[in-house]
Amino acid sequence: MSNGVKARRSVLENLKPTAETHAGLLLQRYLTAHKPKQRDNTQDTPEEQLLEQARVIAASKVYCAAFQRWNEFAQRTPNGCARVHFTVQAAAPIAVGLGDASPLEVGIRLHHTYGMPLLPASALKGLCRRVARLLRHDSKLSDEAIDALFGFSRDTQAAAGAGVFYDAWYDPDSVGGAPFHRDVITVHHPAYYGSGEVAPTDFDDPTPVPFLVIKPGARFLCVLDAPNRQWADFAQKMLLWGLENLGVGAKTNAGYGYLNREGGASASPAARPTLQASEQVWQQAHITYDAGKQTLTVQNLATKARAEAQGAQAKTLLDALPDAVRQQLVEKRKLTADVVVEQQGNMRRLVKILAESAR
Repeated sequence: MSNGVKARRSVLENLKPTAETHAGLLLQRYLTAHKPKQRDNTQDTPEEQLLEQARVIAASKVYCAAFQRWNEFAQRTPNGCARVHFTVQAAAPIAVGLGDASPLEVGIRLHHTYGMPLLPASALKGLCRRVARLLRHDSKLSDEAIDALFGFSRDTQAAAGAGVFYDAWYDPDSVGGAPFHRDVITVHHPAYYGSGEVAPTDFDDPTPVPFLVIKPGARFLCVLDAPNRQWADFAQKMLLWGLENLGVGAKTNAGYGYLNREGGASASPAARPTLQASEQVWQQAHITYDAGKQTLTVQNLATKARAEAQGAQAKTLLDALPDAVRQQLVEKRKLTADVVVEQQGNMRRLVKILAESAR
């Protein structure tokens, strides 16, 4: 079989991948030739040969050192916000970036500097927002909370979200440091999908299209920031549920892209649980205390929604406050602070007053 049209300069012909090879550079710049129109199935095409070279590339010492620095960054909490980090493990092949420009027709998203896989922050934020919209559909989360966490852009207004999502880095200690796996998409009716003028039949010649995916078992370190611990924990919970039940990247309907928290059981796409998320954080809400009725009432100034705690629950909340904050609330009978509210159907219940935000 002819290898088709030459695709690179002769000066590069003798280059061979090494332990330090950058997988992204290899895939983008080192294709030897373009496959011929008529394929001879007795030989690998140049694209398949290149993918085989990329498949065996492992994390370099440089990447391992960079990942260690990233892990240290993940464990530091910046001033003025809360940070959570956690590791997820691929329960199925992951195909992220299939639509990226590539001389191989099918792309893969890799770290620009190190050539290792990553889960882009934009994909994780979009997945988390999708989960938030599902909660909104079930009346478990307000539009205001979604706008606050993810930001918004409208005709005359725009604001950045309070949540910050980072790229999830591949852990080089997983799957032997070699995260790539070869896969194939088979186009069974190329003429029909190409022009649509030819009807598909059982006599069509299938066209296999090879591409790279990330191996099942590969681990990724996820990091996100939020204004406080409650928001951070809630965003983490949404993201984990999305990764386990909706998947990330392409071909999720075919079972690709699902990840579980490290050590957890594999999630089955066919049996997805219902998300249980009933807590909301109301920022700088107005709190009043009625000593006679032993009732704490909180109002969300943005949405005008109200929640209460009565009797023993109100006493427990008061006892948990620092002396100065509790005295201010009991004597002046009003306070402004961030609060955690639990919603059950149309009922809202005050479950916590975040004393550090009180004023």
